[in-house]
Amino acid sequence: MMDEKILDEVIPVPDREELKNQIVNELEDEGFDITNFSSGGIFFTIIMIFIQIRIELVKLLRTVLSNMFVSSAKGIWLELKGADYSKKKKDPTKTRGNVTLKRTTAGTSIKIPQGYVFKTEQDINGEEFAFIVLEDVMMGKDDLTVKVLVEAEKEGSKYNLPSGQIKKSLIHIEGIDEITNEVGWITQEGSDLEDEESFRERTLNSWAELSAYPIRDKYKNVCEAVPGVLFATVDDMHPRGQGTVDIIITSTAGEATQSLLDEVKEAADKIKAPYDNLLVKSAQVVTQDLNVTLYISSLSDDTGLEEKAMSTIIEAFKRTKNRNLNEFYKSDLIFALKKDIDILKNIKINTPADDVILENDKVIVLGNVDLTIEKV
Repeated sequence: MMDEKILDEVIPVPDREELKNQIVNELEDEGFDITNFSSGGIFFTIIMIFIQIRIELVKLLRTVLSNMFVSSAKGIWLELKGADYSKKKKDPTKTRGNVTLKRTTAGTSIKIPQGYVFKTEQDINGEEFAFIVLEDVMMGKDDLTVKVLVEAEKEGSKYNLPSGQIKKSLIHIEGIDEITNEVGWITQEGSDLEDEESFRERTLNSWAELSAYPIRDKYKNVCEAVPGVLFATVDDMHPRGQGTVDIIITSTAGEATQSLLDEVKEAADKIKAPYDNLLVKSAQVVTQDLNVTLYISSLSDDTGLEEKAMSTIIEAFKRTKNRNLNEFYKSDLIFALKKDIDILKNIKINTPADDVILENDKVIVLGNVDLTIEKV
């Protein structure tokens, strides 16, 4: 919403008591026959009803005024204002990738038909993520592994799972010993419906797109309009020589897939200057392992504590525009754990030893977590 101080200057909300006294004084000055305006009387009630109507109308006008500007509009108002700049929110997309099926010894051929469902174990909230096979796949009798193309059942970045999370099949597959999603399994990032602040920023940056020749902000705005892109960092200081421009893409999954890079390159090529040499590349993912010790009272029940702590840690590493993806501060994780788990007496993060701050083209993602619970 627009700053309250500005709204108070432009359309102030009248004070109910002052307005009542003003009306009563005006009626008395006009010689109104009724003189009993005490609380509880019928004329007092009528006056207060009209005062409330006026206040509600003023509040409505304040809301309308606030939503007339992109910088302060909310909800559908912001989308309507964005349309004036030929902008609309990025639609959510579904995660696609390859699930790997393994067996220890060769045997008969195995068919994995379209429509089969693979899924994760239930998390602490009882939620599991399902993925649907997109096409028939045949595992040859001599094959020990086969990759199966799957798509998330719903849109959303939460389906951009780390490796090793997809472990189950809805229907048992005879002869298969292991189901997993390996490192780099994602071929198309899933994304959420664009949030308001991201959409507002892109809309306000529309002016950069009016430049005759592309400037950094123009490249950034055009590239971030591609679904699946979380950040676009533009290095226009001739990183590879005169006339070169590097565009570094951070996707909703962290590292950008080649298909996403191709989409961004296509969008950037449409606006590039005749002699610009563009390089579109992915941000580099850096895996950060954690070793955490949680201390609780010897009288406390630790049932479900490990699962709850893991859920908090995963949420802390979630890739959003509100987090600096190249930074990890131990104090932030300690605060999050203390906030979510009130029985914790102390928390010690053994690994990493210090805060981690990397270059802007790096994205820190969660690696292996070694969690220890000690009663004190």
